Amino acid sequence: MRFPDRLSATLWSCHAMVWMASWLASAAERPTWRSTQQRRFWNWCQFLAESGQFDPQNRLVIARSCWQLFPEAFWTRFDRDRFYSGSRLLIGSPATLLVTLMLAIAALVLGCRVVAVARIFVSSSVAHPDKVVVVTLDGRGINGNFARTRSETLLDLASVWSESNLASGLTPFSWGPGTILLPNRDLAVATARVRVGFFSSIGTNPMMGRSFLSRDMQECPECVLLSYGIWEREFHSDPYIVGKQIVLNGSPRKVIGVLPEGFRIISPAIAVWELIDPLIPFTNFQRRVGAVAVLSKGATAAQLQRDLSDLTESAGYVHPSSQIQVSTITAITRRNITGLAGFFALATACAILVTVLRRSARGLGPFPNGFSARVLWLGYFVVKSAFLLVVAMLAAWSAVHWLTAWTVGLASPVVDDYAIWLYLPLAVLALAWSIRDQQRRCRCCLRRLGLPVDIGHAGSVLLNWSGTEMVCPRGHGVLYLPDSPENSLDLERWSKLDDSWESLFRES
Repeated sequence: MRFPDRLSATLWSCHAMVWMASWLASAAERPTWRSTQQRRFWNWCQFLAESGQFDPQNRLVIARSCWQLFPEAFWTRFDRDRFYSGSRLLIGSPATLLVTLMLAIAALVLGCRVVAVARIFVSSSVAHPDKVVVVTLDGRGINGNFARTRSETLLDLASVWSESNLASGLTPFSWGPGTILLPNRDLAVATARVRVGFFSSIGTNPMMGRSFLSRDMQECPECVLLSYGIWEREFHSDPYIVGKQIVLNGSPRKVIGVLPEGFRIISPAIAVWELIDPLIPFTNFQRRVGAVAVLSKGATAAQLQRDLSDLTESAGYVHPSSQIQVSTITAITRRNITGLAGFFALATACAILVTVLRRSARGLGPFPNGFSARVLWLGYFVVKSAFLLVVAMLAAWSAVHWLTAWTVGLASPVVDDYAIWLYLPLAVLALAWSIRDQQRRCRCCLRRLGLPVDIGHAGSVLLNWSGTEMVCPRGHGVLYLPDSPENSLDLERWSKLDDSWESLFRES
């Protein structure tokens, strides 16, 4: 019988697919498997052609069957049931879950530069962070938070504070919001105004270019320094950025340098630094103005704070709603780390409380018998939950930092507070899943239970028993979970199987 060209093309295609797939089969079974599959497709296509059913829909079914030949040939070489059984045992193993969580933690740490950012957060590019101090006006109450200071007042205060013998190199600063004009959008950033000698007094040198000089007040009043973060993110680490112009707050500015990566004094969000022009007056909130200085030998921040307060009152400057605060860079860094760790600890405690209250009716289920078995049971739950919380913490931190850097380009340390709020629901979900996973594990080998079977009648949850039974793949026992945890007559039960059941789980 002579087939139409379309049928011939289909048969040759099927034979080619059978020939290619046969190489996945074992050498001993390859000829028999190839001959069987070729006859199957030949008879199939012949039947469809003689019955007039060789239409595009059936040809598509034949094509799908041809592609399914590859996994079929592969499983002739290996035992499919044994592979699936081993895979279930491997996936349900307690060690597999812990290894997976550790790999997830490593991927988040390496992929999101957590270590590098954390090193920047805890370190400082200042030469002597325990000697460099930041002087600020700490507002108390609504009046203090919204009180404003004029620029000439700030310069006068800096001149008065410079008379103290307990510090040297005192230089004022003022920071606040600003806008940089980029090619595709206006970027909201924080900017700072400082006097000449600000960076040299604290021992910080730019990574690229130079710092402010005395002659810049007359020759280059529009000169600015960029932070490392905005130079890397928005200017794509341009090695020729020095000498170029940017538009800051609607005015052109000349870039003369880029600060080191770890420099984050006063506020980590400051992206652009410029000079204070005494001829251009401005006002700013009291909490955003201050000065930096270097402690003299033997002086402390507390002593300098009292001395500056006395000098301020003697000069006639009184701030009823504010008081002068002096803190070293080391103390500020330690306070930030303590505050961040405290917030994460509080979020973790809240997540644990919410999860415990939510699942208090069922908890972890029936405990195993024996002291050592219970220690192993609870220890695995604690370690697993700790790993899940670390994954949730890194995931929240990475998601918020990536989202803010991609959308608004904020400096990374600023968004840590938002990461905490995202971490709270993620921690609740992680702990709830940990409890659910622990509840469905064998009380002997900690493997994930399988083969769920519905028991009883769904309409009898209040008057009779109705639930699900799951069995350990090793045959250690059977767990019964009621459909209604509020039913006091039907409780969770763990039934340990004796050795007579061993023959049913011999393959495991």
